[in-house]
Amino acid sequence: MNIQPVNQIQSMMAPGKTEVDFKEQSPFKALFDAAMGNLEDTNNLTKKADQMSIDFAVGKIDNIADVMVAQEKASIALQYTVQLRNKLLDAYNEIMRIQL
Repeated sequence: MNIQPVNQIQSMMAPGKTEVDFKEQSPFKALFDAAMGNLEDTNNLTKKADQMSIDFAVGKIDNIADVMVAQEKASIALQYTVQLRNKLLDAYNEIMRIQL
C-alpha cells in the first residue's frame, strides 16, 4: 500500500493562480479565460477519476484510496464550477436589471 507523506497532500491542495491580470487584456476576456480554464480543469479531473474507476474495476489499480481521492477531487471541482456558474449568472442578471 502506498502512503503519501502529508507535505505531498498539502501541495495538492494549494490554491492555483487566482489573480487575473487585467493589464494585458480586457476584463471580460480575462474573466472568460479564467472561467474556461476552470472548466477545462474540472473536465480533466472528472476524466481522470472516471479512468481510475475503470482501471480499478478491471484490476489495473489495486489501491482504492487513490481512486476515492481522484473522485473526491473531481466532485469538489464540479461543485466549485457550479458555484462559479451561479455567481456569473447572478452578475449577468444584475447587469440586465440596470436601467439606463
